Amino acid sequence: MGKFVEPKVYWVGYQEMNDAEVLRYLNDSGNNEFLQSILEARKAGLKNAEILCSMFAKLCYKSLTLGKNANISRVRDIMDNIRGCFDVGHGSVFEHVGFNFIAADCSRVFTHELVRHRVGTAFSQNSGRYILLEDINIVFDPILDPIRQLCTEKQRADELWYAKAVEEIGLKNMTNFDRKKKITSALRRFAPNGQSNEIAFTLNLRTLRHTVMVRTARHAEWEIRQVFGQVYFLLKDEYPMIFHGAKEQLIDGLIEVSGMKLQPYEKTAEDLLKELTDDQLEQELVRRKKIE
Repeated sequence: MGKFVEPKVYWVGYQEMNDAEVLRYLNDSGNNEFLQSILEARKAGLKNAEILCSMFAKLCYKSLTLGKNANISRVRDIMDNIRGCFDVGHGSVFEHVGFNFIAADCSRVFTHELVRHRVGTAFSQNSGRYILLEDINIVFDPILDPIRQLCTEKQRADELWYAKAVEEIGLKNMTNFDRKKKITSALRRFAPNGQSNEIAFTLNLRTLRHTVMVRTARHAEWEIRQVFGQVYFLLKDEYPMIFHGAKEQLIDGLIEVSGMKLQPYEKTAEDLLKELTDDQLEQELVRRKKIE
């Protein structure tokens, strides 16, 4: 018998660096001194994904080390360079690295929203064409607690209907796999949208920052807020710089992440507020209060 579940996120993969090839490139390009910068960055707690982004940003300006570009009189260390790229919205260099996740016990309500993020992403999801449902677990939004019993009855009714359909059509004993697959696919049309499943997804860092902000926002749907709140907390302590500029706020018991710049020279809400006159600021605060 199925049960009510909540989504769980697993961080299963991340970008690594091929040290031998990096060293070969630095030797061939005459940038051996940059190796010391890499070692210092690692000692400061930066991970290879962050270091690679800085390396590629510095490559744009031929500024891995001094003396390679006559226009440059000093070079930033890796941490300062990453911070500068984030501050001016130099986002393309953060598309080079990606992070891999699996979301389990998540509904198709969530996955339909997730796959709308097309740029810098990849998805692989449980296939309803091949997977025969047994117990139907439902991702349960606590907002429905007042009618939990009614929801339980609906869940059980769906399970009984599906089991009866499988039995009457003889699906489990069917030997023709092509027909079995087609019937399994047809039956999924009667599966509830809240049925739990699994999806693997990959995001590059630029997309990750954007998606964390828009999908943890207070106006986002409950389940996707849950998922990207977990994504945020899985990464933030491991990668000191990737959420540079982030501001956290607890809204309705879930984290809301805001404040990260995403576009070149983009101004945050806080930047814009500083430019308002006292009268304009008062009007803006009144407007925000009405929205909330």
